[in-house]
Amino acid sequence: YENLRYIGEIFRTYILFEGEGRLVLVDKHAAHERILYNQLKQEKPEEFMQNLISPVSVLLSQEEYSAALEHLEVLRECGFEAEDFGGGSLLVRSAPMWLETAQIEETVTEICGYLSQGKRDISPEHLDWLYHNISCRAAVKGGDRSTPEELKEILRLMQEDGTVFHCPHGRPVAVFLTKKEIEKQFGRI
Repeated sequence: YENLRYIGEIFRTYILFEGEGRLVLVDKHAAHERILYNQLKQEKPEEFMQNLISPVSVLLSQEEYSAALEHLEVLRECGFEAEDFGGGSLLVRSAPMWLETAQIEETVTEICGYLSQGKRDISPEHLDWLYHNISCRAAVKGGDRSTPEELKEILRLMQEDGTVFHCPHGRPVAVFLTKKEIEKQFGRI
């Protein structure tokens, strides 16, 4: 991804870059999701958690609530600082910095649902599922409006990481078309 020049965006989903005799199309959601997933896996929760200006109250089922109170450390491992708020609710004071309020509620509810089913394992595989869940929710979506600055930032983060080739689902992040392949399409060669 070195020496690429930003061209623009198509279908509000793919970022176009040009460089070294090729055109590169980057799926902005897949790339951003992989970047966030890698950060969640590599960093300690304190590095991607942020204190919320207004804590978020999350209402849970009785099973989810009981499981959550027993396993607040699992939530912390995923970047959520939460405490008992009473009445079947948790009060979330910190969350991964990329999540919006509605996404915080959805993600905490999903984690607590997972815990309530007796899946209390916090092995790397379990955390991997949670990191995948968080990164997918937090990543920009295809169809979202993005500024050129935001799209260029995705490329910068891809270059900084150096391992962003597939999203956590295994889909490619970028497609490369050589100048020769494009010229062939136009019957120039």
